[in-house]
Amino acid sequence: MNNVLDRRIKEPRILCLYATLQYYPDEVCRPDSSLGLPYVHSALQHAGFDVDLLDTSIGRPGKDDLKDTFYRRTPLPDIDPDIFRIGMTPERILEEVASFDVIAISSIFTQQTSRCIEIAEIVKSVYPEKIIVAGGVNARSLKDYFFDRGFDVIFLSEGEKSLVAFAESLRSGTPLESVPGVSFRRDGKTVVTPAGSPVTDLDEYPMPSWDALPNEQYWEISEPWGGRDGWLDDDKPRFASILTSRGCPYRCTYCHISKEVGGEAGDIGRLRFHSVERVERELDTLKGLGVELVYINDDSLLAWKHRVHKVLDLLQRYDFLLADINGVNIRHLFKRTGSGDRLEVDVELLEHLYTAGFRRIGLPFESGSQRLLDKYSTSKWRIDKCDVFELIRIMSSMGFTTNANFMVGYPDETLEELSQTYMLARRAMDAGLDGCGFFMVQPFPGTVLYDESVANGQLNPMTRPDDMGWSKSQSPSPFRSLQIDPQVLHYSRNLAFAMLNRDVRSRAWLERTAEAAVREPLPLV
Repeated sequence: MNNVLDRRIKEPRILCLYATLQYYPDEVCRPDSSLGLPYVHSALQHAGFDVDLLDTSIGRPGKDDLKDTFYRRTPLPDIDPDIFRIGMTPERILEEVASFDVIAISSIFTQQTSRCIEIAEIVKSVYPEKIIVAGGVNARSLKDYFFDRGFDVIFLSEGEKSLVAFAESLRSGTPLESVPGVSFRRDGKTVVTPAGSPVTDLDEYPMPSWDALPNEQYWEISEPWGGRDGWLDDDKPRFASILTSRGCPYRCTYCHISKEVGGEAGDIGRLRFHSVERVERELDTLKGLGVELVYINDDSLLAWKHRVHKVLDLLQRYDFLLADINGVNIRHLFKRTGSGDRLEVDVELLEHLYTAGFRRIGLPFESGSQRLLDKYSTSKWRIDKCDVFELIRIMSSMGFTTNANFMVGYPDETLEELSQTYMLARRAMDAGLDGCGFFMVQPFPGTVLYDESVANGQLNPMTRPDDMGWSKSQSPSPFRSLQIDPQVLHYSRNLAFAMLNRDVRSRAWLERTAEAAVREPLPLV
């Protein structure tokens, strides 16, 4: 029996916690600041629970100095001699968790798994009676790994309702089995409770607690998840993120949404929306906090164009600078013409985006191979039907800053298909693209690609989470038995990035990447 979980706590105190972080030297260090914890913090607060929020990469504003937290870099030789840790010391973390009964940790990003484990091990070593829980796609996908290292409960679906139900079960003493969408161990066996149907009207959730975040410290660091890329006039804009919808109409195999329709998570991958009225209230809240730049975190902002134009009409009433983080889908920037299959650029939508305040938009091309787009990316755009070079020229003439994301290293990608991607990127840069990035395909746990790769032997299921990450420019592919020699893939990716972005000088790591690419000898194959 798990005595920790079978305790009754009359008035449980809950700490929502962002773990410390780890990075390679060539990566851009950014605080997590994702919205999951502010949403569950707000839900618990509205339900009347005593709840607080702590970002351990930052520390307590007014109590911790950034030089002792975010700018404190500690090597992690047990993981990798090149990886370093940033954040509060273990001693400071223990001071902060001492008065709380439940520590709720967000684990979204696979490459930060070790830092989440660190928190559990630190806390349990001194306070074994404290309840450590985690939510997020990474924790859900690696739940047994988390259980083995000290976690008591993993939340499998959206946490706003289930975490409140869990807190109420602690207060009332009702069995944990009655809480929807959780997993835990009982008598040595892993128990999973059904997640149930997801909330379809997102307005049922309280607004996230932006005011609980260490915003002043985020703004001082000035490394938002959406990046800077030289398009911001203000050196340190006051930024925040917002979600106007959740889910996506696509099921790309490398994305967590590919496993979020059915299964343990329920149907949270389905596209759902906040009302325009709710979006207005959230924008009013951000304006009251002094926010100047809003990053829209939606997985598919433009999927329902009738609604998008209403949201853009609303945004025009504010003077926010706007950008997207996840990228819009290429197909949604086009519209059907009167005849034929070919699509035309949706100039009306682009004009509306610009007048609403958008100045930078990321374009997720994914690949220059239609076969790979069809197989891995849900056929979400057609190379022969979308003139993306005309799209880039039009966006450039309007004043948009455009960057593009390409993915290389698909499990069965051929040299010809890799060349098609590099050529698409070259032509896109010639058309006026401001910058492009090449990301090594990663089979993150919690995706269909992970399951398929393990099943067919192309991925070792014991691959360390620390070795996965989109932005690790010096890391080889995690896949076995690639069609392309891994060294050729690695070298060509770095070289293509350096050559195509040679006129871009907004990031110090660009020069480092270029130097590394030309220093490395081309392998004999």
